[in-house]
Amino acid sequence: MRFSDLFKTAALSLAVTSGTALASEADIYSIHFSEDGKYLITGGAGGFTLAATEKHSGGIKVWNSETGTLVEALGQRSDLDQLFGDQYGRVGNRRWGISNFKDVVLTGSYPDGKVVLLPSSLGHMVGHERIQMPDFIGGYMDFSGNEPARIELAGLGSEKGNCDPSTGYYDYVGPIVASDNGRYAAVIVNTCNATTGTDDRQTGFEYRSDLHIMDLAKFKVIQSVKHIDAGIYALGITDRGNRVAFVGRDQFAVIDMDSGKRRVVESYPDSEFMIPRQFSTLQFSTDGSKLISLRNIYDIETGKEQALKWAEGEAEKPRRISSVKIAPDLSFFAIVVPKRSMIVFGDDGLPHSYGKADKVMLLDTQTGSRTELEVTESMSEGKRCVTDISPDSERVAVGCKGGLLRVYNARSGELIWNKRNIGQKRDNGLMQVEYDSMDELYTLLDNAVFAPARQ
Repeated sequence: MRFSDLFKTAALSLAVTSGTALASEADIYSIHFSEDGKYLITGGAGGFTLAATEKHSGGIKVWNSETGTLVEALGQRSDLDQLFGDQYGRVGNRRWGISNFKDVVLTGSYPDGKVVLLPSSLGHMVGHERIQMPDFIGGYMDFSGNEPARIELAGLGSEKGNCDPSTGYYDYVGPIVASDNGRYAAVIVNTCNATTGTDDRQTGFEYRSDLHIMDLAKFKVIQSVKHIDAGIYALGITDRGNRVAFVGRDQFAVIDMDSGKRRVVESYPDSEFMIPRQFSTLQFSTDGSKLISLRNIYDIETGKEQALKWAEGEAEKPRRISSVKIAPDLSFFAIVVPKRSMIVFGDDGLPHSYGKADKVMLLDTQTGSRTELEVTESMSEGKRCVTDISPDSERVAVGCKGGLLRVYNARSGELIWNKRNIGQKRDNGLMQVEYDSMDELYTLLDNAVFAPARQ
């Protein structure tokens, strides 16, 4: 199965395709259905624009998933600065700092829940090059307009390592992964210790990775496992928070948090750990009994693998993938196949993408057949898309750089609704959401044709 090779490769390749340049307020970097399926939450670059005349409502938006109506908007650049500033950023990425709402999780139900900002990793920059352990892992906001607050990691990073950060090895938090329903998070705290030779000179380094399970409703750590591995590449947690899977330097394993039982799927003797540019997420089935990859479905209790149809000849599985979601009923994958494009700066001073757009496809797990969703239009580009699947597996949501926001019927691939992620605030304080340009044209044509009959 070689999950280690799969996720070490993915951790490097995903970072190349998912990086975001300075862009417009319309861009969508993350998209998630709420646990009850009634709402969509999108994350963008709120308050971060070169167009000073625009009045944007925020980088975090909540949409009615049935109608596409914008129901709530929040999140400004000042909120990000208050939480992270210039001193905290994602570990392993080429760019330091957090300048968008890519890492958004909705915990609880709207409007009683909270918006959680949970970066996949976090380090604390001291000076120009030194990185050390942060004392928090992210932040949160509710829908009452309160200022963002940090999610503390009180006492968990107290055992500091002794590696010299200038060598490129340092203490950090990550990966950090939330459950699909937004109730729990699995957090890895990594401390680095130098290894020495007989002459007391540093000869290498060794990581100690400790696991902590956090209740995202209370923001409290409820369980911990010390030293699960010596560096982690991929991590996943079930919706009940009772099972965690990880790919580390030494092994690929599953831990039952209630009993402490560890199931080792693969071992990797004599391997070395390198901090990846981006960490990968392991996906569980809804009941937590299976692990899902693009090649197979792994039954945790029996240890048996069910190879997926396209895994045999790989004719149907794309080679380059930037985003993967599995339907809760395991009937299909929603995947994004990235296409390279050229970035050009426009008259407004913002970068614009030209060239081929991302493809979004649904892969049937039983037959291997695939359905390509229509996401590309001349006015909406469809670059760097992200997806999510509704809890009942009936709808697929797609959000893209450039502001494209669409929901499709997962069984037929037909478009249900289509909006543009603008959400500007007018002077009267009301929000205005733009439709796709073609939708506006169809509306005008419809009014012109049927207006006499209605009169």
